[in-house]
Amino acid sequence: MSIASRISIIMPSFQQGAFLEEAVRSVLDQKSVDIELVVLDPGSTDGSRELLVKLKQDYGDRLALYFEPDQGQSDAVNLGFAQAKGVVFGWLNSDDRMRQGAMAKVVDWLDSPEPRWLYGRAGMIDETGAPCSSLIVRYKNWRGRKFSRMKLLTENFIPQMAVFWNRAMWVRTGRLDNDRHLDMDYDLWLRFSEVAEPLVYNDTLADFRVHRSAKGSRQTGAQLDAAFATAKKYARGMGWRGKVALGVHCLLGWRTRMLYLWLKPR
Repeated sequence: MSIASRISIIMPSFQQGAFLEEAVRSVLDQKSVDIELVVLDPGSTDGSRELLVKLKQDYGDRLALYFEPDQGQSDAVNLGFAQAKGVVFGWLNSDDRMRQGAMAKVVDWLDSPEPRWLYGRAGMIDETGAPCSSLIVRYKNWRGRKFSRMKLLTENFIPQMAVFWNRAMWVRTGRLDNDRHLDMDYDLWLRFSEVAEPLVYNDTLADFRVHRSAKGSRQTGAQLDAAFATAKKYARGMGWRGKVALGVHCLLGWRTRMLYLWLKPR
């Protein structure tokens, strides 16, 4: 892929002013790639909008801002991709951050007329940006080192902020399900895997931030319940193999609940 080719990253944001500037700059300060960031804010009142307008003075047209109401995070991401100009796509939440050099590492492989997607590793950071919860990070990296659809049915081990795909894949699989608010990424990965297996990139591409107001920290149980329902949907019709996958998914889900009670902020 040439430097002139465009990457589109979508960033839904609401009341994340404390982390927003770091997230924006982590995307738009990527080197040797032509990248646009589309940020959607449906009505923050914590200074986020004013900050974004100020950042646009630094980045110009590379930072596109949409301050319209939406129907939730999935809808915001869909609205963002409807505006995207790129051929390589990604989605970064406004409290996470992209690692420097991430896009230069993956963009060439994704420049294809055939549907493609990949995932890498993600670190975990706290409110200050310091690394934390290394046990969770090591476990997810271990689980994700090799991909199979059957494994994915047992647990969502793919870090959303470290997944990238091309326009051909998005066109083939369609949008996020607007009715999903906690496991829309898991549903999307399972749809992607129906089309093609991902490239597994064994390098850290992004960081996931844990903090008290994060949705994943506040709704871990509901998120795991939603993921199980999604796995059940895709395991339907697989016979005994599907039943085994769901049994493992249930066991791993209860294990994760216990770990997150200990390791995640309350």
